[in-house]
Amino acid sequence: MSSPPLRACAVVLATLAACRGGSGAPGAGPAPDAGAAGPSPSVASTASAASASSLDAGLADAAAPDAAAADAATVDAATVDAAAADAAAPDAASAAPGAGCKLRRGPLSLSLRGPALLWTPDEAARADFRVIFNRDGVAQHVAPALGGLAAPSFGLAAGASPPRDAAQALGALAAPASPPREAAPDAGAAGGEPARASWPACTVASRFVFCMDHGGTIRRTPLWGAEGPPIGAGRRGTEISAVSLPGGHTLLAFLSDRKTTEGVVTQAFAVLDDRPAVPLSEEGSGATFVALSPWKGGALAMYIDARSALTPVHARTLGLTPEGKIELGPDAVLFVGDAGESRMGGALAVGAGGPAYVLLPAARDMSAFGMAAIRIDEAPRDDMPAAWSLYPNGLSPAPIAATRGVSPIHVARVRPIAREPGSRHALELGQLDGEGRFQPRCLAVEGKSFNHVAIEADRDGSLWIAYTTGAGTFIEQRALGP
Repeated sequence: MSSPPLRACAVVLATLAACRGGSGAPGAGPAPDAGAAGPSPSVASTASAASASSLDAGLADAAAPDAAAADAATVDAATVDAAAADAAAPDAASAAPGAGCKLRRGPLSLSLRGPALLWTPDEAARADFRVIFNRDGVAQHVAPALGGLAAPSFGLAAGASPPRDAAQALGALAAPASPPREAAPDAGAAGGEPARASWPACTVASRFVFCMDHGGTIRRTPLWGAEGPPIGAGRRGTEISAVSLPGGHTLLAFLSDRKTTEGVVTQAFAVLDDRPAVPLSEEGSGATFVALSPWKGGALAMYIDARSALTPVHARTLGLTPEGKIELGPDAVLFVGDAGESRMGGALAVGAGGPAYVLLPAARDMSAFGMAAIRIDEAPRDDMPAAWSLYPNGLSPAPIAATRGVSPIHVARVRPIAREPGSRHALELGQLDGEGRFQPRCLAVEGKSFNHVAIEADRDGSLWIAYTTGAGTFIEQRALGP
């Protein structure tokens, strides 16, 4: 089953025969952990001489995070109007595979499959990135055993798949002493399928890691062991986000269902340290996605309220009162997009010292889909313009991630390669210019589908990316060219 990104296409169903129906209304059922049942086909990862990595066309799709979309494991590109696809052509064509971001290390297949958090134990150096997976509310640390040299091409043409032994030569499994995947004790199915991590990804702030278990309980646990108390009851499978505040405090944002006079509504909440949760979204507003970022000595919160008719995007600042309580800034409706669905996500992108951008993969109108970059300068304001970067076609879900605290801002996003329905997808890397316009650098990886992506930048300017497909979770390091 596919779920279209352009729900408004139902209005013109008679003329857009290729537009396919889907579910995913806000308030849909909770989400199980990712990963399709049964063994996945074997996958070989390769780096060509042009430094482009591709995944075999037989990738098995991972199950959608939302339980209401559990049978939407195959993520097809939805159709859009040909004119919109033509309009997207400059963005889509300008990033040649491998151009502008040379592969340095990887791709490396990790021992778990699911949403991954990239994290470094030395924030000052910002090197030696590690991966944290969520195992039913418990953080599992993984130190990727990446080789010191760029992956060889094995003399293959671009897009070709290397033999499996060549693919394994790209790096060992995640734990430094791990055996080959086929012999890994937690590999799952007989064919070497990696064990499944839980949704959502964990998040780190200060010296704590926050993870949600299958029941929706969120715990704040010291990074290096010990069990933490539950500090929130979220809607299971939905995103969580945390940041550090001055004085060693932590701030967590999550989604939770609450009964109101209008029925059960999913709203955003915030927790300071281990204190009681306070509403983050305004009375009468729902929330289907939430994210935090450090911002001007406090925090910046963004939440999306995806509805069947429109998609408001809210933002507000958060700080501490002299009494040590959360101080909420005014709630601003930054942007109102077209019809959305509960799986619609986004990202907060923040440069060194500002500005910030909300990145929203969404429908621009009934015939075009792309990434909207909505700027935030000193404080969030209502009705901000968006800089659009169109995709060749629609996509739902459309994973996206961005760096924070570095300039330029780097973006990793998944989009269809072509406008035809069923087109393969690409993980595209790029940067935001001074006006928030997306400048593509390369199509780093191609595959049948992706359901999660993460990105971080080294102090030397190289990028670390982690991405999840139906076959597993992979990590690689890339150096940006001129």
